[in-house]
Amino acid sequence: MNTNDLKPNIYGLQQDVLNLLGNVSKLMGDVKETLSGDNSGEKYGDYQQDIDNAVVNVKELELRMAVVAPMKAGKSTIINAIVGDDLLPSRNAAMTTIPTEIILKKELTQPILILSEHIRKVFKGCYIALKEKIQKLKIEKTLEEKTGQYPHLRELIEEIYNLTENELPNFLDSEKIEGKENIGKALTSLNDIIRLVSILDPNFDPIQKLREVPRIETGFCQISENGNQSEQFGNLVIIDTPGPNEAGENLKLSYVVENQLEKSSVVLIVLDFTQLNNKAAEDVKRQVKPIIDLRGKENLYVLVNKVDQRRDGDMTPNIVKQFVFNDLKLSESENTDKVFEISARKAFCANRFLLDLQNQDIDTKQKASIMPSSKTLAQEVFGMDWEEDLEEVTIKQLQKKANKLKEKSGFNIFLSQTISVLMENAAPKCLKSSLNIAYNHLISVRDEVKLRGSAIAQDEEKLRLEIEALEADLKRLELCRTKLQEVDKIKAKLEQQLNLILDDLKKDALVKIEMFYSEEEYNQADWREKGEKSIKNVVSWVAKQIGAKIDSEKKQTILEFETEQKAQQFIGNTIAFGKQRTESHLLNVRKKVQVIIENKRNELAKSVEEEAKPIIEKAKQRLKETFDVDLELRSPTFSSNQNLNLNYIKATSKTRNIDQGYDTVSYQQRHWWHWAWIVPKEYTKKVKKADKKVAYYTVSLEEITLQFNDSLETSIKSMNQEIAKYLDEDFKHRIDNYFEKLDAYLTNYRDDIKQAQKDQKLSLEEQTKLTDKLNSIIPQVNEKVEESQKLTEIINELIK
Repeated sequence: MNTNDLKPNIYGLQQDVLNLLGNVSKLMGDVKETLSGDNSGEKYGDYQQDIDNAVVNVKELELRMAVVAPMKAGKSTIINAIVGDDLLPSRNAAMTTIPTEIILKKELTQPILILSEHIRKVFKGCYIALKEKIQKLKIEKTLEEKTGQYPHLRELIEEIYNLTENELPNFLDSEKIEGKENIGKALTSLNDIIRLVSILDPNFDPIQKLREVPRIETGFCQISENGNQSEQFGNLVIIDTPGPNEAGENLKLSYVVENQLEKSSVVLIVLDFTQLNNKAAEDVKRQVKPIIDLRGKENLYVLVNKVDQRRDGDMTPNIVKQFVFNDLKLSESENTDKVFEISARKAFCANRFLLDLQNQDIDTKQKASIMPSSKTLAQEVFGMDWEEDLEEVTIKQLQKKANKLKEKSGFNIFLSQTISVLMENAAPKCLKSSLNIAYNHLISVRDEVKLRGSAIAQDEEKLRLEIEALEADLKRLELCRTKLQEVDKIKAKLEQQLNLILDDLKKDALVKIEMFYSEEEYNQADWREKGEKSIKNVVSWVAKQIGAKIDSEKKQTILEFETEQKAQQFIGNTIAFGKQRTESHLLNVRKKVQVIIENKRNELAKSVEEEAKPIIEKAKQRLKETFDVDLELRSPTFSSNQNLNLNYIKATSKTRNIDQGYDTVSYQQRHWWHWAWIVPKEYTKKVKKADKKVAYYTVSLEEITLQFNDSLETSIKSMNQEIAKYLDEDFKHRIDNYFEKLDAYLTNYRDDIKQAQKDQKLSLEEQTKLTDKLNSIIPQVNEKVEESQKLTEIINELIK
């Protein structure tokens, strides 16, 4: 490779790195073959395997792009258009409730849905809980009341109701589900289950239990306009995330989606061109605010879909950009190049036909009507005469129409620019990491070969003394490791500091009954609808949403409701407020803890290096070699079980007798003095009515607060255990790993010198041949080291 001809773009740079890694792997294989007669050959085989693994990482680089739609804007159609097939189910009702990863792999011809054991376990629990709930509601004859506005869930309800004991749907039995139809059914079931749980049992929150998300691996349309396979580096990963308006009243999605958004290099916000108006602007701003707070606007891109419905007098492209900037606040300027106008429907029809063509070995001179995907494409490109025109056109001619339609859809520009950004964000770190592996192994080979070649010519006594010196260095290194108490000191300080933070968390996040009646707490809640100035507290707001009458001035701890549905709705909404408030505190503390540990680990790295590096430096001075090793300690991660898990809270059913007052009753009575008993006299009297027995339902705010605070205590204990585990195990393990690297450095050189002692026992002719082999390796290694350094410099410029 000529390093003067390095390609300037990220795709070319990736290919340059792949070429270098391939050459380095071959060189390691040659070194292994050359030195196969001694003990060092196996070591160089390990080096070669490391390089080959790095090649795979660079080739299979994941480019993560999250797609979010704050309105019903054709999100599924956009993802299906990228794939080239109707992979994701879509309908008028809100569909997505859990994030789903779609991984594009060019070698696949059939999609595969992967549901891990953890995911299947969570959903099995959902089915069991729902079956019990549905049976209970059917007995109480209140099921229709709860689910009447969700007709698409009726079939699922009957399916769950009719399951026999211990019976579960077949798709939960296997980790992999193949085929588009089977995947569509499984995804629809998963999303509908989450939505049904939120309706029937708001307190049961399976989303918070999920640590992983479903993954779909699928092929995609790779045919470019000239009919060739498009160049593709890495695997594009699309994350289909629930839109803020798809959550439903009782779904708490923000903490589930947050992790996926943080891992994505680009976030796409999808808008519907036909709905862009001032009313929509307020809704969109409110719904995407958490995304902007989390990710900022730097890597936020806006897709305006359905622009094929633009008519005279509608917004022009420039006005759309101004609207996105001024009204939606989604871009950093009105001249942004991060707003794309597209027609997902047109792109889908084009790519579906092209993917169909890609997967078939077919003569393009045949009539296009023989291909199933030709009908929808013909409808788009031929208009009202599509049926007649389709009978006349060939596959080749329709392919040209498909490419032209795809270009007009805006998808080509959108995809090329977005994927370029993904590559620019994700690729440099991966490329640099792979180059570091290659560089370190090249340096090791060069230094070891140089030392061994030089040592052959030294006298035996000098070699013996150097081996003894290196073994003494190893002992000093081990002694340093034993004496070094910094880990324990830092751990003790950290535990003390973190305990204080967790104590403060308990005080700040503790839920009290008064908070539900606090105007300040209500104003801080961002889940409520804005603009309700008359409402002063959380209880009033929740009561208004469900049409219940509650006197907030009395600040009762026991609230009464006319129906169980209103009572359970109140519980669900009140829990939503409390969970958001408490989990917000937990999230802030997690981030604070990570910053503290990050700072402490840097202090530890400095301390360890100050103690250990002098030993290495002395050895380097003796051997006149170079060596460098970085201390790597990763940040601690907190498992998802630190989210609040609340037990089921149920409204209490009670009855009371209501005084119905008195009725006036007429009666007759005969008297001797009234017509001599012949004609009865009329009288009236008050008779008490029977008391009416009325059912009502009560909710205890005291029980809800107790649940929150118990759950908070559990979450804090879990966080404390995670931190302690990290400090006890992971933190210490990384220190041990650092010393093992230093140990390996000195041990390698000692072993090289010992091998040189064996080399001296070879005949003079054999020594000469070996020396020539060793000397021939060094120039090749130097060339690859230089290439690696130049590529690293380029990548460093990209990362800045």
